[in-house]
Amino acid sequence: MTSEPTVVTACDHKFVWGALLLGISMRFHDMQCAYNIVGYDLLEHDLDCLQSIPGSKVFPAHKSDTRSVCTQKPMAINTADSDIVVWMDADCVVSGNLEKFFVCPQNRIQIRQRELPENQSVFRNYYGNVDIPGEIPQKVLDVWQRDVADLPDSRIKTVYQTNCFVINRGHLPFIELWKQQMMKVIPPDTIGVYSKDSVAYSMTDESVINSLFAFSSHAPRTAEYLMDKDPKAMCIHFGLTPKPWEHWTLPALKHYGYIQMLILWAKKQGIKLPPLPYSLRIRNRKRETFTALAGDSWKTLRFKTSNSLRSILRRIKS
Repeated sequence: MTSEPTVVTACDHKFVWGALLLGISMRFHDMQCAYNIVGYDLLEHDLDCLQSIPGSKVFPAHKSDTRSVCTQKPMAINTADSDIVVWMDADCVVSGNLEKFFVCPQNRIQIRQRELPENQSVFRNYYGNVDIPGEIPQKVLDVWQRDVADLPDSRIKTVYQTNCFVINRGHLPFIELWKQQMMKVIPPDTIGVYSKDSVAYSMTDESVINSLFAFSSHAPRTAEYLMDKDPKAMCIHFGLTPKPWEHWTLPALKHYGYIQMLILWAKKQGIKLPPLPYSLRIRNRKRETFTALAGDSWKTLRFKTSNSLRSILRRIKS
């Protein structure tokens, strides 16, 4: 077992740039942790690029069903040979050296819990008249409690985010339980990170782990998430679509210069990179900015219209 923590991620061809930028950002900030990447159905050039990141290990794999790579997190975590394992999605980068935060206080999983307003936004499509806005809707809890079939009452009121978390080896049985529960409740023909047709498991892997935090007596306690406290050393998550290597969103644009700096540094270090996609070519920055502004305006209008319609429907039903 190694003494240094291991950062683990997983990607397919669409997320190779994400896995590269994550690894590059860690090495740019002199992070010494091991870096494991489970790569699903990657091209030979993809593998060469990822393996050129110092301290990286790539584990080629094949996905046997259409479930998203996000449901493979437990399998990727099992590649680590260290006491501390840090999962980061392949759409994350770091803004500084995070290794001081790679801890499990009081033997607890370090993971971020959404606050009430954010939780309300996540579940806005599923609230009924009896629900408290900001908390997990009862119709979701009912399915979780039935499927987990352990505790009678939920231990959580808001959900945890699974883009970045820290565990130790003592938590691996829970990670295995997470894997088994995903195989049980997420149909093998599910495509994508989000499953809009599923009320209880719309966020696939994230929904399932939260069902266990809510109703499993085997779920470890959690500790405060530390990687969003120091502005100089944070885990930056490009959670919105499109991703920067596809197109830029308005919130992501504030990191444009940083991403360009990482790419330039990687080239100087001899790290192999795929051909730059359109969105990462500097000459296209103005057009990407315009597209991001237009996309944000459209999303805002759609969000406000959707909320207004739901409010009207609830008043009619009540």
